Amino acid sequence: MLTMSRQAHVTLSGDIAGEYVVEDERPDGRLVLAPDTSWKAILARHGEREATPEEFAAFEAEYGPFLPPDGEG
Repeated sequence: MLTMSRQAHVTLSGDIAGEYVVEDERPDGRLVLAPDTSWKAILARHGEREATPEEFAAFEAEYGPFLPPDGEG
């Protein structure tokens, strides 16, 4: 079995489409797939991208620095 940090990624197209990770590779060759829930995959699914350093600086100039996480959620 592949570890979380070394999971193989696959892209499906057709009736089921999107980015998936291989959770298990069975002895008979079957694969168990799960949706890729990495930050990059979530952004890509919604047609988004990470902010550039310039955009991030402009956001902080407008609204102030990000606060550290409070442990909730």
